[in-house]
Amino acid sequence: MDQVRIEVPSSSANVGLGYDIWCLGLSQPKLTVTYTRSRETGIEVEVESPVKSNRSLGHAGKIALEHMLQELKLEGGGHLLFQDDGYEVGGLGRSGAEAAGAILAAAIVYGHRMSRDEAVISASRGEPGEHKDNVAGSINGRFNIISRSPASQTTSVDTYDAPENLGLAVGYSSFEKKHGTEQMRQVLQEPLAKDDFIIQSGLVSATTAALVSRNVDRFLELVWGDRFHEPRRAGLGGYGGFSSDEFQELKESLFNKFHVATNVSGAGPSMLFLYNKEDYRDGIEEAISPTVNSWFESRGIKIGVKATTIAIEGGYDYAIHNYKF
Repeated sequence: MDQVRIEVPSSSANVGLGYDIWCLGLSQPKLTVTYTRSRETGIEVEVESPVKSNRSLGHAGKIALEHMLQELKLEGGGHLLFQDDGYEVGGLGRSGAEAAGAILAAAIVYGHRMSRDEAVISASRGEPGEHKDNVAGSINGRFNIISRSPASQTTSVDTYDAPENLGLAVGYSSFEKKHGTEQMRQVLQEPLAKDDFIIQSGLVSATTAALVSRNVDRFLELVWGDRFHEPRRAGLGGYGGFSSDEFQELKESLFNKFHVATNVSGAGPSMLFLYNKEDYRDGIEEAISPTVNSWFESRGIKIGVKATTIAIEGGYDYAIHNYKF
C-alpha cells in the first residue's frame, strides 16, 4: 500500500485545571491527512485550506514523520497532504492533528504496528517540548489524562468516554497573540503558592472523579476554577486585552447565570464553553452569545460561539476501522 488517508479530530489541550494533563478530542473541526510513499528522499508538504494563516501549516506533521522514519531506519520519503474545510488555528490543536495524522498514515503505509501510547509519543515529536496532551485528543478522541510512571518514567495516556450529556462549544477569537510561545511558558515558571497547589490538586482530583463517574453538574461546578496557567497567561494579556481578574469575573458570571463552565482552549485564544445538554436541549449558542459577544467586543475582540461535540473516536480508531490497523 503506497497511499493512506486518515481523518483526525481537533483537540483542546490544557483543559481548565488539567494543564499538560487533560485533553479533549473535538469532532469539529476535522483534519484529513494523506500520505503517499515515494522513492525520492525527503517529505513534501501540501496544504489545502480555505482559512489563511500566518503559521507554517503542515510543519508539525513533517517533523513528526521525519523522526519516525529515522527511528525505523526507512529509506525514501513521501508526500503529505493536509486538507480541512475551515480549520481555525489558535487553541484547537492544529499542529497536533497534523502530527497525529502523519504518523498514523505513514505507519499503515510501512506496515508498522504501534499501540495508542506509542502513537501519542511518536506524534508528540512534532511538537515543541513534545507535549503529549497536544496530540492525544487527535489520536484517541474522547477525554485523555497524561501521566508518567514514577517507577519506569514511561508516559501513558488513560482515555475515557465523556458523559453523553456533556456539551461544549468553541468561542473562536479574533485576538492575535502578541506574546510568543516562550513568553507564554515562561510566566508559568514563577513560584506556585502552597495554598494554590493544595487547592488546585483537590480540584483536579475531584473534577476528574466527577467526569469519569459521569457527574456532569459536579464537573461543571469545578472545571473552570484553574488557579495556575489561565490566570497567569491572562495576566500577561495572552488571551486578549483583559486582566486575570476580569477573566475570572466573566467565568463566574457565565457559571452563575447560565451554569456554563468557561476555559481557554489549548494555549488560546479560542475559548471552550462546557454545559449540561439537559439544560440546553437546543444548544448553547443563542443563550450565551449575547453576553459573550458583548464582553469580548468591549475589549476589541470578536468572538463567534459555535457548538461542536466531544469526539467519540480519534485517528487511531479511524485507522482500525478502515485499515485494520
